[in-house]
Amino acid sequence: MNRKRSQRGAVVVEFGLAFLVFISAIYGVMEFGRIVASYNILSGAAREGARYAVVHGSASGSAASASDIQTVVRNWAVGLDTNSVAVTTTWNPGNGPGGKVNVKATYTVTPFTGLILTNGITVQSSSQMSISQ
Repeated sequence: MNRKRSQRGAVVVEFGLAFLVFISAIYGVMEFGRIVASYNILSGAAREGARYAVVHGSASGSAASASDIQTVVRNWAVGLDTNSVAVTTTWNPGNGPGGKVNVKATYTVTPFTGLILTNGITVQSSSQMSISQ
């Protein structure tokens, strides 16, 4: 009987430790999922910006500027803080047919809390296509 009384709180302590590990693992999976989702959104947005630039070359009649492409990328970045999406557009050798456009988008994913990740993680994606018009 004395032995049973001395181990009375052991179940509560074991449950508390197991629960803490379980919640930490769930939190880590959620944060990792947010980072991957942010990368996928950013990648699609950069691709759409490059597509916009491809059909709006200098021969199209309404040539795209870097700010136009930035607007397109930010509009496609649904779910992200669009003001924090940085877009860089370069043309090689120029904005004419046959040239190449490279759209690079960068975004910093901020964590829910500072428990596991203290700083944000920067994700970036770029898309390069040949200009058709």
